Amino acid sequence: MVTLQLPQYFEPMWKRVFILLSFIVLASCGYRAEVAAEESGVLFHQGLKMFYLGDLPQAKDCFKRVVSRQKDNDAAFYYLAQIAGYAGQWKEAEQYLQKALKLDPGNYWYRLQQAKLAVAAGNTEEAGLLYENLWLDNSDKTELLYDRIALYMDSHKADKALELLDTLESREGVTESGVLLRFNLTVDRDKEAARTILREYAAHTPAPRVLSHLGDLEAGDGEMEKAGEYYQKALESDPAFMPAVFGMAEVYRMKRQFDLYFQNINTFLAYPQVDVRMKTDYLKQILETRTFVATFQPQVDTLFQNTRSAHRTDSTLAYIYAGFLIQTQNPSGALEVIKDNIRYYPNDYHAWYQTLGVIYYLKEWPLLCEYGSKALEIFPDDADFGSLYGLALWQTGQLDQAIARFERILSLLKKNDKTNKVQTLSLLGDLYHEKGDWERSFSTYEEVLRLEGQNLPVLNNYAYYLSLRGEQLEKALSMSQVTIEKEPNNSTYLDTYGWILHLLGRSAEARNIFRQALAYGGKESVEILNHYGDVLNALNEPLMAIVYWQQAYAIEPREDIRKKIETNKKPGQ
Repeated sequence: MVTLQLPQYFEPMWKRVFILLSFIVLASCGYRAEVAAEESGVLFHQGLKMFYLGDLPQAKDCFKRVVSRQKDNDAAFYYLAQIAGYAGQWKEAEQYLQKALKLDPGNYWYRLQQAKLAVAAGNTEEAGLLYENLWLDNSDKTELLYDRIALYMDSHKADKALELLDTLESREGVTESGVLLRFNLTVDRDKEAARTILREYAAHTPAPRVLSHLGDLEAGDGEMEKAGEYYQKALESDPAFMPAVFGMAEVYRMKRQFDLYFQNINTFLAYPQVDVRMKTDYLKQILETRTFVATFQPQVDTLFQNTRSAHRTDSTLAYIYAGFLIQTQNPSGALEVIKDNIRYYPNDYHAWYQTLGVIYYLKEWPLLCEYGSKALEIFPDDADFGSLYGLALWQTGQLDQAIARFERILSLLKKNDKTNKVQTLSLLGDLYHEKGDWERSFSTYEEVLRLEGQNLPVLNNYAYYLSLRGEQLEKALSMSQVTIEKEPNNSTYLDTYGWILHLLGRSAEARNIFRQALAYGGKESVEILNHYGDVLNALNEPLMAIVYWQQAYAIEPREDIRKKIETNKKPGQ
């Protein structure tokens, strides 16, 4: 190995280089610390911006990066605690806040946040102690009294809340909000004393809210004249005070002065600043009073129109109004309302669901084809929308398209989705039969019954279609018997069972079954009346048979029924 020997004159130069390098390293470390602090400041302000813009995930990311660089940044820990609190992550919020308090234990805002987090987490006793200690150290901050009063109210400690309210009013004077708060704290214990509080305040300060509250109390006791006087005083002070307008409307309604009632309630409903949920709840109550709606149908319609003028884009209101229009025999108006609503919410699932539901209820099949197709453009694999669209295709005679739609639905269903599978197969079985493919229809019904052995509509249809072909009548009778055992008052099921009995040569038994069917609504059915006529004719009762055939023909003048009537008529009849 060769060792390198440096000349002596080189050593001082080497030392100077080492010192210089050391200085550069030390200087660069200081520079990096300054840069880190500057970066943390930028991140903190970015976090604040995101926090107040409502982008909490971004804000949280910024503040976490701040505390990873600056372990002593108490403000960043404070905001992290707030963000965790908003998300209901109480343990995490408490951990962040404790770090902030450790760095600045006397900070008012940190301590206040600690108390508020305790309230939000349901730790009432802990919150009470924290607020009490905070008040002792900050007795100039009267806003703490509001929080403490609210805490005592939630804990049903009215006496303590009233004591604090006395302190608050000694500092800030008697206010309207304070009077209403005192009323709420007193009314459960002494109703008359609570009213006196409001009356005394209203005597020298005619505040609309207090006067309206007094009106509500009188109305609740059935004192409509007194209630009206208070509402009128409230409106003299503020003609646009909507609680008093509403109260006045109810006074007129109770007094059966309906012209004045509608005048006031329309003003209330047309006012945009009143919460629309309050209005829709009220309109629902009106619709439940059917005699009122029947008597004042045009006026009720005006109530809806005025409400919609204030809340044109509210879906709930639109659906209630559409229901009213259907109830009052105005289906075209209902369709216009829901079509208008879908324009505001073209990509909203619930809006489409309601819209298709109304169209289906009204049996507007071409329109359901149109809107069902549009809904499936947005929600292409939705089974409910696909089924409604398939039914619309079926009802408009587009059997091939309907079959294709239901077969597609079937292919999209999960293996364990038994309910939708049974429903879809049942519809396909009916469609195959209508198209004339009875073999496929019957095999589909068999598949349904393997999944759900007592599916009554399928048992009935399968049995009836077998009877039409005159095949496996005993099997058909057995299936039909299940349906009438389960639903003995179903005229359709009774018709199928009676008809199969007749085909089996048991017409006397069938007659009794058809009598039951007629008793349970069968008199409105062409098929039941026609079948019963056939049974009676087989029992050698042609005159009675003609009576029932004629009833069937009156409902639906079919050629096959007319021929039976003519054939069995005796000369001179």
